[in-house]
Amino acid sequence: MTYDQVLTLDYIVNYGSFKAASVAMHKSQPSLSMAIKKIEEEYSIELFDRSHYRPKLTEAGKNFYKEAKKVIKAFQQLEQSAQSIGQGFESEISICIDSIFPIAAVSSILSKFFDPHISTSLNLNADVLEGVIQKVLNQEVDFALGPKISEKNELEVIKIAETKIVPVIGRQHAEKAQGNLNLLKQLPQIVVSSSIKEQRENVLGAVGETIWYTSDFSMREQLIEAGLGWGRLPIHHIEDKVKNKTLSIIEDIPEVRPAYIPMYLIRNREKVMGPNTQSLWDYLCSLKDIKS
Repeated sequence: MTYDQVLTLDYIVNYGSFKAASVAMHKSQPSLSMAIKKIEEEYSIELFDRSHYRPKLTEAGKNFYKEAKKVIKAFQQLEQSAQSIGQGFESEISICIDSIFPIAAVSSILSKFFDPHISTSLNLNADVLEGVIQKVLNQEVDFALGPKISEKNELEVIKIAETKIVPVIGRQHAEKAQGNLNLLKQLPQIVVSSSIKEQRENVLGAVGETIWYTSDFSMREQLIEAGLGWGRLPIHHIEDKVKNKTLSIIEDIPEVRPAYIPMYLIRNREKVMGPNTQSLWDYLCSLKDIKS
């Protein structure tokens, strides 16, 4: 069985007759009949009930055609991918996203962009802080979305958003924590460490001596919620928990006030972007002042 034979079946079904299908395919009617006959003989099935004026699919024919449509769709996608690759379009765009970046703010944008680029897949991976930058510097990803924590010349950074970070604590300490810096100093401050171990020496905004590290963002949230310490979290991650009072925002302590953290597009100037990656980068660069 060949793809041409399967396509012939599709034309006959869609155009309603061998004659109309032959005109659409620019082939002779006997050649179409032969293509269908070869499938029927090879697999011992009857695709059409020929007792009618117009060809009508048999039950076996309907089942076969249902699977044939999947093959046709897959082949068409393969053709489109091959054309894109032949024209220099990349098969995948790889982006590293810092855990505090408000991905929901750009999800609709990504969806709209990838609709006409179905031959290019999206590979998203997460890291935090220096881990994000390291992936960009090592050219493991095409670009990244996150805070600017490096001034290296090989990096190009463009601000596109802001994320609000708030100090929070579990309900177990909620009342006592308000305006109480001494309590925070006594409790572990729970922070997310990057995948680069040697970057743990300095913790931005540390107020006590006890620091707990975790490489998992959701684990930090769970530890704080369980009353094991306090920490800073993006408001867009915890709005529901603040409303439900399983987490409380710490207030009236100047040293741990909420803050807006600028978010950037980050790429390695030395990494060559493919056409689709460049288009996505340019599209995201046009965005301004996304807030969460």
